Amino acid sequence: MTRRRFVRWTAVLLLAVVLMGLGWGWTKVHPKIGQPFELPSGDGGKLWSFGFVGDTHEGRGITNRIFEKLGEAKLEFVMHLGDLVDRGESDPQWEYVMGQAVRNRLRIMPVVGNHDKERSYDDEGEIRFRQYFPHLPRTYYHFRHRGVNFIVLNSEYVPSPGSTQARFLKWQLEQHPGTTVVCIHRPVFTCSERDSANMYLSRLWVHGGLQGSDAVMVLTGHNHYYERTKPLDGITYVVSGGGARNLYPPEPPNEFTEVFKARKNHYGVVDVYADHMHVRILDLADNQIDSFRVPLKPTDLDPGTLGNRSSRELPPLATLPQYQPDRLALRPGFPNQLPRPW
Repeated sequence: MTRRRFVRWTAVLLLAVVLMGLGWGWTKVHPKIGQPFELPSGDGGKLWSFGFVGDTHEGRGITNRIFEKLGEAKLEFVMHLGDLVDRGESDPQWEYVMGQAVRNRLRIMPVVGNHDKERSYDDEGEIRFRQYFPHLPRTYYHFRHRGVNFIVLNSEYVPSPGSTQARFLKWQLEQHPGTTVVCIHRPVFTCSERDSANMYLSRLWVHGGLQGSDAVMVLTGHNHYYERTKPLDGITYVVSGGGARNLYPPEPPNEFTEVFKARKNHYGVVDVYADHMHVRILDLADNQIDSFRVPLKPTDLDPGTLGNRSSRELPPLATLPQYQPDRLALRPGFPNQLPRPW
């Protein structure tokens, strides 16, 4: 290693240590811990639903069962919280996961996980996203669906205040007011110390960027268990790595933990109402392992927007490239006709 390269990497390492220390210190005085949202009246009528699942890598025999459950729930889309596959270089693994999505008529809105990268290249998830999700602008993106904003971030880029993604997050929050759900692979708050360097950095730049915004919930994966925090500065954080075969053991809860469940494959279903979202966490036997509500911001209280199917920004399912006849849908072992649009 040349002297110049050594100096550069030493500077990068020192900067990372400093930022991690700032993140650790910041969470000693932040965030403000709140109380779970209590619905003041009846639910009213459900307007629409979406789902989420994380870490389907090494999930053959589990992924298909979870995707079948998600398909039966008649969801408008499914947020995949990263680690779709175990090896980013493996075409059979990608085709298996995407094939299960096609079979069960699921629109996957993906998050990049650490296993989704092509490790043979200088790649942070872009290669496979361009191949399997060519309609997405990049590996971090925003979309709005029936009055609710979704911001997807890529935790495989070094997170830091002032970075491209930090500016992207700030711009999206400013330009798209109203209820926002943020999705990122690596946890921001969890009681486990696994991957703590990334976690403390994320607390500084992700939670720091979300404070005072219209964000109400952050969905993450990476750790193969289920955890929900108390509202932290009004934001509920969820860790959901329930699609994995190798489930993690329990961890001792910390001051932020509201619910922790280990060794359970699971997925989430989110029902959107006129003034709140109702989140249900279900295992493969249809048992409910958690249920909670988060409020919608006042700008979203118009049921005409939230319930209006014409307000969707996502294109019809059958128009997406991965559902065309020359892709997975008509290969041996997969359905003989394309999934119907909504």
